Amino acid sequence: MDRDMQTLVYIMATVLGSPPSEKIVQTRFSQPVAGTSLSIDMILIQVQSGEHLWVSQDEISWDLYDALVYQLDVPKDGGDTAEAVTRPTKPYLMADRGWGHAGFPALSVSHRGAIAFTEWMSAKTGKLWRLPTVTEWQQLCETSGITAENATEYSWQGGNAGNRTHAIGTRATDANGLRDICGNVAEWCSEGPENWVLMGACYKDHAGDPCTVRKTPSREWNDTDPQIPKSIWWLSDAPFAGFRVVCKSTDPENPALEKKIEEKRDDDRPSE
Repeated sequence: MDRDMQTLVYIMATVLGSPPSEKIVQTRFSQPVAGTSLSIDMILIQVQSGEHLWVSQDEISWDLYDALVYQLDVPKDGGDTAEAVTRPTKPYLMADRGWGHAGFPALSVSHRGAIAFTEWMSAKTGKLWRLPTVTEWQQLCETSGITAENATEYSWQGGNAGNRTHAIGTRATDANGLRDICGNVAEWCSEGPENWVLMGACYKDHAGDPCTVRKTPSREWNDTDPQIPKSIWWLSDAPFAGFRVVCKSTDPENPALEKKIEEKRDDDRPSE
């Protein structure tokens, strides 16, 4: 389906309305990362609050995270392309564990490292990028069609991963158009001010209900970091920690579609 048809399908679904139980992937766009040949594929999903979120189809890869950490987006003549952004330090140890790098999910990333990526993308694009909330992530999972019985079809978990991560996009795409929502690495989410947890199963988990798996940060996640003080960007003992991103701003290539989204959001708000 080409982009014009995707837009038409979305507008019809928005104007006519969908049954409340349906969570439909409406359309998508690819966000270029300026200064690189990389991009982030984004899926537009309506969550139960009525809000529309652009959600990254995949967990953030090493390719993307390296561009931030190693300043691969900076022109050779100098000058940062995203001013006033704090970049994570380079990892002291081999952060990918030798499991795979290009095309694999970034791992051992702290919540501060994940937030730094969203701030970098915000500075680059002029859009608001952030991590999902726990509620948003749970809604994405609950509408994904993934269950304990079929989880290994969609996810790299304890039953099929061999205790390591795997290349992004090598399991089936879920009902929302996302990949690895319940596997490969667990994903950083916010739960109130300054409270961060990892949601979802990872490569070593044998999950029951995949949408209830969560990990609370612990000092043990950085025990073996030899640096003093220990890194705030990397978690030497948490190779299961990764992230995906959401964006709530506009799609500059499709302002008419975004206008429809705003109109529908206004219509859905309860009257005073």
